[in-house]
Amino acid sequence: MSTITQERYPVMVEAPEIGAIPFDRMKEQVEREIVSFLERRKYPDDITLPRISYEKGTAQVSFSIPALGDSILNRFIGVVKNHLDQIRIHAFEDGYYALQALNKNLYKTENLYDNLKIEFLGLSSQFRAEFSKKGNLSQEEITLVIELFKTAYSQMKDDPIVRLRKLGASPYIENANLDWSYIAGYDEVKRKIRESIIMPLQTPEVYDSIARLTRRSFESNRPRAILFEGPPGVGKTTIARLIAGEVSVPLVYVPIESIMSKWYGQSSQNLSLIFDACEDLGGSILFFDEIDSLAGSRDQNMFEATRRVLSVLLRRLDGIDAVGNTITIGATNRKNDLDQALVNRFDQTIRFPLPNEKERAAIFANYATHLSAEETTALGVACEGLSGRTIKDVCEIAERRWARKLIIKQQSASPPDFDYYRHSLRIWSDEQKG
Repeated sequence: MSTITQERYPVMVEAPEIGAIPFDRMKEQVEREIVSFLERRKYPDDITLPRISYEKGTAQVSFSIPALGDSILNRFIGVVKNHLDQIRIHAFEDGYYALQALNKNLYKTENLYDNLKIEFLGLSSQFRAEFSKKGNLSQEEITLVIELFKTAYSQMKDDPIVRLRKLGASPYIENANLDWSYIAGYDEVKRKIRESIIMPLQTPEVYDSIARLTRRSFESNRPRAILFEGPPGVGKTTIARLIAGEVSVPLVYVPIESIMSKWYGQSSQNLSLIFDACEDLGGSILFFDEIDSLAGSRDQNMFEATRRVLSVLLRRLDGIDAVGNTITIGATNRKNDLDQALVNRFDQTIRFPLPNEKERAAIFANYATHLSAEETTALGVACEGLSGRTIKDVCEIAERRWARKLIIKQQSASPPDFDYYRHSLRIWSDEQKG
């Protein structure tokens, strides 16, 4: 039986003699098994492999660990006990923990510190595990290093946020500074969103009660999928973030076009994993941007990949494979190009038009609060056909030009004049004409 002892009270446990493994073989085994572990479990690419070296007759291995709290530390100690029969706690202080392997015969203490020493360091925001031993490691010690690495990162395996990022999706954290006033106008769009998405998510019991009262066999009458249709820059993504913030659920942003390219050959499988991770979040708003990318290239290979992804989407949006607590939003500016079977899976389409004159003036008022109502109205009239994103771009052009003027003339900070916005609008228009 393995025993951990405090430094002054070692307990004798007989251990078998194990031979040392040459350094090159040890290094190759550690790297091979850890790379295989990371690839199988789809961990983020930025996890660094262990640093393995042999200096001045001492083998050294170190790697970063994601956390060093009480729970993971107890798991580390349990793993060590499974592989080393005789150890003692050399240091156990906040942020620094060290375990020392003992000699086989505990009454012989010579060269004690030539044995394997394991250190867990958390003195800053960077946590590390370090191993050192005079000479080479035994096979049991090599296995211990690998198992401790796996233990350190196994807690990430079930974290759906980590899995989503690995799969190319972007989970959004709720932004407390973002509210509905950020989107000027669009009163009819906001009404439809409140009725079709927000109310069902906030009060699902009302909808379920009605379904039980009206249906022979109960099934949910709440929408599972909504299609946002409109030109670029009209606020489809921002609205999705606002919805997520109001109902306090994660927003998972999935750019279909880049995902298709990145995942060539396994797009459909990984898309299914995204749905699974969203369910593990306890529900989410799954936002597919550029869903019109599924209109697809007619190149044979790419068309086949698109067909497989479309097949997964159809099943997942259908009642049979639908994710219970997740609502899916697709965004497109080419609804007519979408496969009709996919369009039919959406419970409702919400159209995002370009802003009208009054809404354009309100958008300018959001980005140029110092201008008068007459001035923002004049700008709204002058920019017919522009999206909210483009109006924001025009305002940023004005601010940068104004900042340049203040710097050159060494003037104190002040907001841009109305004429700067009007002229910046002309600059933007001229740039579009080429």
